[in-house]
Amino acid sequence: MSAYDKSSVHSIFEFALRLTGKSLAEVVSLPEGVTNKRNRGDLGTLVEKYYFQHQPATNLGPDFPHADLELKTTGLVRNKEGKYKAKERLVLTMINYEVIAKEKWEKSYFLKKCKLMLILFYLYKKELAVYDRKFVLKPLIYRMSDEDAIVIRRDWETIRQKVLDGKAHELSEGDTFYLGACRKGSGGENESLQKQPFSKELAKSRAFSFKQGYVNKLIDGHITGEVTLGITNSISFEEATALRFQPFIGKTVEEISLAMSFHKKSSNQKAFHRLLADRILAAGSQAVVEVEKAGIEIKTIRLKGNGQPRESMSFPGFRTIEIIDQEWDGSSFAEKLERKFLLVIFKTRKDGVEVLHKVAYWNMPYQDRMEAKRVWEDTKKRAVIDAKNLPRATESHVAHVRPKARDGEDKELTPQGEMVVKKCFWLNSSYIAQVIESL
Repeated sequence: MSAYDKSSVHSIFEFALRLTGKSLAEVVSLPEGVTNKRNRGDLGTLVEKYYFQHQPATNLGPDFPHADLELKTTGLVRNKEGKYKAKERLVLTMINYEVIAKEKWEKSYFLKKCKLMLILFYLYKKELAVYDRKFVLKPLIYRMSDEDAIVIRRDWETIRQKVLDGKAHELSEGDTFYLGACRKGSGGENESLQKQPFSKELAKSRAFSFKQGYVNKLIDGHITGEVTLGITNSISFEEATALRFQPFIGKTVEEISLAMSFHKKSSNQKAFHRLLADRILAAGSQAVVEVEKAGIEIKTIRLKGNGQPRESMSFPGFRTIEIIDQEWDGSSFAEKLERKFLLVIFKTRKDGVEVLHKVAYWNMPYQDRMEAKRVWEDTKKRAVIDAKNLPRATESHVAHVRPKARDGEDKELTPQGEMVVKKCFWLNSSYIAQVIESL
């Protein structure tokens, strides 16, 4: 294997290009100690050590310091259309609470490490050891664009401000848009917690990461014709979104439908309000690139005349036979509650006509997430004893469990060996009402 120039981005890229279509095990001889570990080990570390034959510096800089280049590997899966999509977020570097509190963006170790990256994409297959997974796309040289840097800098400053406020333990991926503060610990009761500079409260380990939607956009490239929100140095994500919806606030659903040339296919079309909100956000087109990059969860809420939501807010279903072996930090409910939500709220007037009432970004506060965690853990505990007796709405001001199924025949097998209608976690309608009131 010929050498490459560690000070040249081009030379490193050309060397990485040889991996395309191959697995690490196909191009290098790995020591027996590595192959015996099967699926264990970080593929990026193995590639760096055995393919590039490079030992990165132990400081906070990029992996190839003479080229100012960071090396990352990330897994892909195929969707139903056969297109490659990111398996998960792209973890970038650990957040050091002591260090970030003393930094400014321009001199931050995050920016120094991640503004220029070589990203290698491999096809994730659970049954294969990491070194047998093939690199299926050409490597990507990622340079942080000026447009993305506007959002990423604001995200970084949001994370830093929480640390300065002594709230590192309250960090959530829902605080930000492109750059997340993702969980990066073992989870469970035995996880080693970290000190933070402005609070005695210990915080869970977190890392900077690009959100899954952002990684998908890196994979897809910027498709011609995609709609943008128009975020600038003077217009934030929230302000750009508000400008898109402002002309329609107070308008009836019928008036908005006419303006968007988008009408119900049938009188009981369930997803119509969500589709209408998508049309407003994208100015009549199909998607907004920034919203997809940020992986924002759009939720439409319909209020009755008295201001109460018509229903609670549902989340994806779960199987009781699986939840009893899970931990909160690895649960889909925990992952969902750490997201950034765009709430699009419709309200019925006194005359019975529905109008667009309010639009706002929201993410669940720390204390409420902890209450949702309590409900989840109570569900796990009770599912072992009786999967038909799970937390009700009267037992928590935040969340509960109740059925969510296609019909009465959509059932699951419980740990007790009974067949019951599938269930999911819901945020209480009374809690949603409080959220809306606070926006």
